[in-house]
Amino acid sequence: MRRYSFGRIRRYLFLQMAKLPIPGHKRHFVLRMAGIKFPPPSECDVFIGAGVRFDTLCPENITIGNHTLITAGTTVLTHYYDPFTRDFRTGRVVVGEGVFIGVNTIVCKSVAIGDGAVVGAGSVVTKDIPAGEVWAGNPARFVRKL
Repeated sequence: MRRYSFGRIRRYLFLQMAKLPIPGHKRHFVLRMAGIKFPPPSECDVFIGAGVRFDTLCPENITIGNHTLITAGTTVLTHYYDPFTRDFRTGRVVVGEGVFIGVNTIVCKSVAIGDGAVVGAGSVVTKDIPAGEVWAGNPARFVRKL
């Protein structure tokens, strides 16, 4: 039988609560309780769309900057399987300030998305995205500078 810690169960419950019909600009309050890092509540201006899924394994490894918009259906993962070494790994996902992430985007692995970056709808982010750039596609590729 698998044993779960109270903390992991608590994180899972808050991640499930975030799926309820909560206004997107208020959803970060619930996600903060799951362990995801946001700016302080008094200055937090983050929009999390409906149906956005965050990794349930290590949500505390996710950091989201201020003035960021994550649209509906996006998935943010902190763990991955490395086929070359056959290891299961976890890492940090850092989303900078003023970032826009389009509908149904998947953020894989351990990546950093720089301040002011734009990620196109349906993209699969597998590498770091520098600040002020537009990336799109599967896998996400550089499109242009802003």
